[in-house]
Amino acid sequence: MTVPALRPFRAEIPQPALDDLQNRLRGALWPDELPAEYGVTNERVRALAEYWLEKFDWRAFEARLNAHPQFVTEIDGETIHFLHVRSSRADATPLVLTHGWPGSIVEYLDVIGPLTEPASAAEPAFHLVIPSLPGFGFSGPARSAGWGTRRTAAAWTELMSRLGYEKYGAVGNDAGSMISPEIGRIAPEKVVGVHVTQLFSFPSGDPAELADLSEADQAALAHLQWFYENMFSFNTLHSQQPHTLAFALADSPLGLLAWNAQLFGEHLDPEFVLANVALYWLTRTGGSSIRFYYEDAHAASRPEGPTTVPTGLAMFAGDFRSIRRFAERDHANIVSWHSYDVAAGSGGPRDAAGHYAAHEATDVLVADIRRFFAGLNRGSSWPVLAAAHEALRSAIAGVADRSAPTPCAEWNVTQVLQHAAGDQLGYAAAITGSGGPDFNPFAPSGELPGPAAEYLEPALAASAAAFATVALDAPSVPTPLPQGALPAPVAVGAAALDAAVHAWDIARAAGQESPLTPQLAEQLLPVARRLAEPLRGFAYAPALEPSNGDDAAATLLRYLGRDPEWTA
Repeated sequence: MTVPALRPFRAEIPQPALDDLQNRLRGALWPDELPAEYGVTNERVRALAEYWLEKFDWRAFEARLNAHPQFVTEIDGETIHFLHVRSSRADATPLVLTHGWPGSIVEYLDVIGPLTEPASAAEPAFHLVIPSLPGFGFSGPARSAGWGTRRTAAAWTELMSRLGYEKYGAVGNDAGSMISPEIGRIAPEKVVGVHVTQLFSFPSGDPAELADLSEADQAALAHLQWFYENMFSFNTLHSQQPHTLAFALADSPLGLLAWNAQLFGEHLDPEFVLANVALYWLTRTGGSSIRFYYEDAHAASRPEGPTTVPTGLAMFAGDFRSIRRFAERDHANIVSWHSYDVAAGSGGPRDAAGHYAAHEATDVLVADIRRFFAGLNRGSSWPVLAAAHEALRSAIAGVADRSAPTPCAEWNVTQVLQHAAGDQLGYAAAITGSGGPDFNPFAPSGELPGPAAEYLEPALAASAAAFATVALDAPSVPTPLPQGALPAPVAVGAAALDAAVHAWDIARAAGQESPLTPQLAEQLLPVARRLAEPLRGFAYAPALEPSNGDDAAATLLRYLGRDPEWTA
């Protein structure tokens, strides 16, 4: 069987198509003025349409796109367009980045430079593959039915194989946040990790799932309900009669602009909005793109069981709010969960970065992607340690008040952080014979020289690097514990236990969702039972009585003398 060729591609829209667009915009018919509760306002659409006519330069956007290597190929009967930007670094990790609707490859243009060629050699680098979804943009109108999440994910695994990538990561937003985990489900032996900006997991209908939700999760549910009641009409129409709408989207650039603008926040800069909308219009894919929803809604089968590939979430305040309890039901290996409330780089100072984080908060998203994949690389031999370290990073990232009290008696958040960092340095020093904390971890000062994350990271890096030198079957690994040297899995588990439990301490103090997941706790509980008794009284309090209904995390915490329901 002959594999279809990868053909170089350049964006070159004929001038008559641009002239026709201008004429249609100038001759557009407008609806009556109505207030915002009826939908996108005339004022908003008029401002964007005028910008499109007078200021937006398609040729400049084409030049920006053509500055990157682009290709097309045939996969499963469809044309697939993609950018393929390789790093100059030999140690770069391949990533496939997937957009959604009403976005496009435009979403990821801002991250190409920092991900492929980071300023520091200490930062990880990546080779990037950025495809246009079937039926979107330069992939052209889809010629066949069935291009939903599963079929697209399978096409991406084929694309990465054709490019010669046997190990790679998957990154996604919107529809890409559904496709990327599915890539991991289809090819778990090839996908090293999945990083997304949403985990679309919803209540199953079991009332027990809604019991004892945190205030943050209750707010997330309320936001989801509001979105369903006020903004969900696009999904219903796309899922039921996409072709009915396609007539309007194919004939009127003003109609396409208004329809797509409903999911582009008003704070987004018009250049970004119009680059996306113009790409749909000039490739005649406004109608075919929305069929993605229909295909998923009418899929013949659904995935069974959770995904298992290491998964990371970078969630932004102005976007869909994922709920960890539901996400862990659908994804069994969540190792990174970060929530950001940062000003959008493309909006005003009070606008939170939201659905298009790669454009709105480029530096923050790039840093999270780097940290996620670097953590997987560091912890490839010892995933339990990588997960525990990531739990501690996640907890620290969500702290607003470092002076807040914690479940560790008489210690505030800063002191717990100092203690946890000192312990990780202690484990590293025991293995390497050098370094170690320059203070007593059991007498933390409560003062940091700078940002908490910058203080913590060297300790985690030292611990990860030290354990990376330890063979999986090493019978005797030095530790700073009274027990001394321990078999490798127990020594690693001890360091992971320390990090994960203190991550819970900090998260609890900050009112966050617990980063100590039941899955992680299950791995750590045997280690705790083996090591805790000699440490009672100075590292751990006496065990608490178990309670009916405890999950593995609560069981572990009670065994270590912590109340899972602790509040300040």
